[in-house]
Amino acid sequence: MKSILLRLYDGEIYPAEQYNLKTEEYRSMRQAHYQHYEDFIEQLKSLDPPLHEKFIDIMDEQLDEVPLELSGTFLEGFRLGARIMIEVYQGNYTDHEE
Repeated sequence: MKSILLRLYDGEIYPAEQYNLKTEEYRSMRQAHYQHYEDFIEQLKSLDPPLHEKFIDIMDEQLDEVPLELSGTFLEGFRLGARIMIEVYQGNYTDHEE
């Protein structure tokens, strides 16, 4: 069996795409946010001139940033985990403040 690191390097593991929250709280929140979005789109459609298409374009631009934010978060989390492992293996730490 391949190591996790090799599978990650070979593109067999996609942390950003494979992870999703499954809690009821998250599902409810996401559903409520989507309903607010849909209600707002309907309000924008009724304006003269309608602004719903421009709003959707703006939202799409913002959503394009999410993968970049996720990758940055993943990298920082991985680095933190690596520093924790170094500290554990070196054994030069204390469990209290000095």
